[in-house]
Amino acid sequence: MEPRGLDRCEHQVVPVGNVLVAACPRCRQVEWQDSEGPIDPSEGMASLFGGYEILGAFDAIGSPAPEVLVYHTTSARRRRNLAAFPEKIWVKAAPDLWLTHDGERLLLATNHRLLFENLTRGA
Repeated sequence: MEPRGLDRCEHQVVPVGNVLVAACPRCRQVEWQDSEGPIDPSEGMASLFGGYEILGAFDAIGSPAPEVLVYHTTSARRRRNLAAFPEKIWVKAAPDLWLTHDGERLLLATNHRLLFENLTRGA
């Protein structure tokens, strides 16, 4: 039996602009909120990473999907948004969508083909 409290995650909420993010490296889940309460993950993602540009899709090793989409931004302010998420750990940002980063680049992975196509639109 585990000592009390070690079997549950304690999610730390991080404010990023108007969005509150709780990205847990232990349970690998992301919770999205604003001042009113929970928000749709796509709304949170768009708010934090809408200004990122896609570098391309690459074959992946160790990803939740066979390919990853890699994004970057030249804006230091937007790049700081990555700090709300654990580095080099895949977390489930939305249904069918996983996220990680290396401090500079945002990586997204999905097995959902329509979502993949939507994320690469304009690339």
